Amino acid sequence: MDTTKRNNLVEQLSAQPEPQLVPIETFFDGNDDLGSIGCNLMDHPGIDAFRETFARVARRRDVEAVYAQIAELDPGDDCWPFSDTVFVVGSIHADELAAELKTLEPDEVGSAEDFGIPETLSQKHSSPILVAWWD
Repeated sequence: MDTTKRNNLVEQLSAQPEPQLVPIETFFDGNDDLGSIGCNLMDHPGIDAFRETFARVARRRDVEAVYAQIAELDPGDDCWPFSDTVFVVGSIHADELAAELKTLEPDEVGSAEDFGIPETLSQKHSSPILVAWWD
């Protein structure tokens, strides 16, 4: 883990109101903490699998942006901020997103309207928003 990047991220997010959101590429920059996302998975595919999958999703033409929502900002000095929720903005269909994320085994993929869209996200984007969630 890049401790400097972790500390900078925690400081940056501390200045945001909850729920705190971070672009997915920032969430993974310097992050190698298996406990930061998907920690409920019996066979965690690794942070690189999460990073590469979301980078691929973010490059799709029907995706405008991808954000991690922080559930626990500072779980400990040797831990990256924890996320169990990722928002995907764009016209991508929920079934296609679920197929893209299949190897990451999210508990749910669907409309963020049913889940609850953070106000900061709905103010920033007018496109549909999907959510992927790990319990």
